[in-house]
Amino acid sequence: MLRLTAASRQQALAEMIGAGTGITISDVAESYGVSTETIRRDLLQLEKNGLIKRVHGGAMPVGREAPVALRMQENAVEKRRIAKLVPPLLTTDQWVFITGGSTTLEVAKELSYGPSLSVLTNMPAIAEALQGPARHKVVLTGGEYASEDGALIGSQVLDAIDECVFDASIIGVYGFDESYGLLEAEKYYQRLKQRIVARSRKAIFVADRSKFGSSGKYCSVPLDRIGTLVTDAAPPASLAARLREAGVRTIHHEVARRQEADAPEHTGMEGGQND
Repeated sequence: MLRLTAASRQQALAEMIGAGTGITISDVAESYGVSTETIRRDLLQLEKNGLIKRVHGGAMPVGREAPVALRMQENAVEKRRIAKLVPPLLTTDQWVFITGGSTTLEVAKELSYGPSLSVLTNMPAIAEALQGPARHKVVLTGGEYASEDGALIGSQVLDAIDECVFDASIIGVYGFDESYGLLEAEKYYQRLKQRIVARSRKAIFVADRSKFGSSGKYCSVPLDRIGTLVTDAAPPASLAARLREAGVRTIHHEVARRQEADAPEHTGMEGGQND
């Protein structure tokens, strides 16, 4: 049984979490010979220092660079709310591209019940999630497998996109700036999203509220090319104004819930809401 000082224990915890090692409070407490409350205090301190983010029963790396399996735990309720708003935006037999990501994976799970689509994706987990009652036709792009993102990357992905014209695309978001639009951490993802938008008749971007104001190095899609944004809550007022000016259709959970309350006879949301 390991016996460490609080500082050493917290450093070890930060290193494990930063490396993507899944932890649970009870298991860590047992391995270090301390109480679960001690580990909770350690995680609280690490979160205050900006080193990790606490989630139910454990913790994950801070920021947007965490492995996709851990990102699925962050804002999970919000991502599921977003996912439920996407199927009404699609129609049967459309040809759709879905990018890899934690939010788009939730969308794929929701889409497994319909409408029936033909889908190209660069994320094997999305292909698996779509194997439901809707009987989608699903194709993987090919490419190098990036284990942390759970997605295929590289020139084969870009080439597969260049060969197609999509009725719609469902695209995850890294950063969202009210002046510059979508931002990316790497030039590859800048090129990826630019090509998807260029090859799509309709682009649907999915992002929870934590992406608003998040930064990135490279601009991929300006505001006037976004088309439709699906999110879990109304964007901040300044961003909402810029989205309206750019003609972006913004759909979010709070509006959908109010519409359902006002019109209980309808099963889905009609039209959209610019907020």
